[in-house]
Amino acid sequence: MDTLFTFLVNKGVEPTNNFAERTIRFGVLWRKRSQGTKSDKGNRWVVRILPLRQTCSLHKMSTFSVLVQAFDSYFKEQHPDLDWITRLA
Repeated sequence: MDTLFTFLVNKGVEPTNNFAERTIRFGVLWRKRSQGTKSDKGNRWVVRILPLRQTCSLHKMSTFSVLVQAFDSYFKEQHPDLDWITRLA
């Protein structure tokens, strides 16, 4: 029960989960509009692309450019540069 009132004791802790709700909203709306996917492949794509899109959005990055770099590395048989992920932390 103590954790219920953490926001009263620790500065910077929000009393609501609004931020978390807002971060998943795009995925929820996408699923509602598209009625989900019809295959396991589609499900795997969504599970991978939606968090990437949200991460890029939160850090003011272009999802498209991240994907272009990833595919470019793939076709050149190189490891993609993932240093940008560690710089976000």
